[in-house]
Amino acid sequence: DPKLRVKKNLEEGKGFRLSTAMSNKGTNFEFASSNELWRASLDVLDFMPLTSANYSGGVIITDWYVDKNSKNQRLKITAFIKTAELKSNGIGVIVHIQNFKDGSWSETFTSKDLETKIEDNILNEAINLRRNSKK
Repeated sequence: DPKLRVKKNLEEGKGFRLSTAMSNKGTNFEFASSNELWRASLDVLDFMPLTSANYSGGVIITDWYVDKNSKNQRLKITAFIKTAELKSNGIGVIVHIQNFKDGSWSETFTSKDLETKIEDNILNEAINLRRNSKK
């Protein structure tokens, strides 16, 4: 159950709630806001509900997402921010995909093409964030 996993992760200090982090000064959130890859990852994945966003571990995990135009397929994304430096190997993405058939969701598979597109979108967004911060 995703809600139980989130609760357990929060209790163990493996994540945070954005509402709590934004209201407290001196948290990882303030430092995270200066990391363009982290901010860009959150921006690019903003359309999906988040299950976990752990800045100290550099991991963002979304919940399952079903697009209204493709109701028989759902996606879940895990993004790994490997460095605070803005470089192409600083981000890794895994896209988990399932299809709905005969009343149940299939085993999970991945899409390297979609993973690469999301990584490229995150990198481009991070570059834009850096450019805009220097104006």
